[in-house]
Amino acid sequence: MKRLTALAAAAILTACGGGGSDGATATAEGLWTGTTANGTQVNLAILENGETWGLYGSSSSVTGALYGNTSSNGTSLSGSGTGFNFVTRTSGNGTYTGSFTPKGSVNFAVSDGTKFTGTYSAAYDQAASVASVAGTYTGWAVTGGTTAQTATVIIDVNGNVSSSYVSGSLTCATSGKATPRASGKNIYNLQLTFTGNYCALGNGTTVNGVATYDSVSRQLVAMGLNNAKSDGLIYIGAR
Repeated sequence: MKRLTALAAAAILTACGGGGSDGATATAEGLWTGTTANGTQVNLAILENGETWGLYGSSSSVTGALYGNTSSNGTSLSGSGTGFNFVTRTSGNGTYTGSFTPKGSVNFAVSDGTKFTGTYSAAYDQAASVASVAGTYTGWAVTGGTTAQTATVIIDVNGNVSSSYVSGSLTCATSGKATPRASGKNIYNLQLTFTGNYCALGNGTTVNGVATYDSVSRQLVAMGLNNAKSDGLIYIGAR
C-alpha cells in the first residue's frame, strides 16, 4: 500500500451544492450538519457557486464522502453528485431534491433512498484568513485506495502547505496552497501536488478541493479530488 501524505487525511468528499450570498435571493449556501434516517452523521459544505463537498460516518470514523453541485429555487433545492464509499471502495452517482430555510435547516432525499436532515453551522460565517490556519497539524488521511494513515501537515503564514514521508528509498512529498475564497466565508480553496515513488495518488498527481477550520476545536478538515474526479483524499488534523 502506498503512503498518503499531505493535506489528505481522514474524511470525505460530499455531494450537495449551494449557491448564493447574503443578497436578496436566499440560497442553501453554508455548512450543514445532521443525520440520515438511519443515524449516519453527515457534514456538508455548500458553496456560493453551488459546488458541494461533504463527509459521512459515525462519531468514531468516516465511512464515505460526496461531491456534487446543488441549485436553489426559492426554498427548494436539487442537485446531483458522486458518492465515495470508503468501506466497500466503490463510488456511484445520484440526484437529490429537498427544501431548506436559509441559515436554518435543510432536508432532502437522495435517489438511492437516503434521507438527510440538517441544521446550519454558524462556523461558516467566520472570516477566513491564512493567519488563522497557519500551524502544524497532526491527524489522519485517507484516499479511495488506502486505509487511514497518520499524517503531519504544515501550513505557513503565506498559506503554503507541505507534508513528507521518507522510509529508505520510499518517498512522497506534498506541496500546495490554501487560499481563502473570495466569498470571505470559512472555506479555503486547496491545491496539492504529490511527488515521489510512494504516493497513494501517484507521482505528479494534483488534487483540487476545499478546507475548513474550526477555531474552537482547532481542527482542520480538508478534501480534494484528482482532475478525473475518480479518486481523492481527505485529511482531518488538529494543532
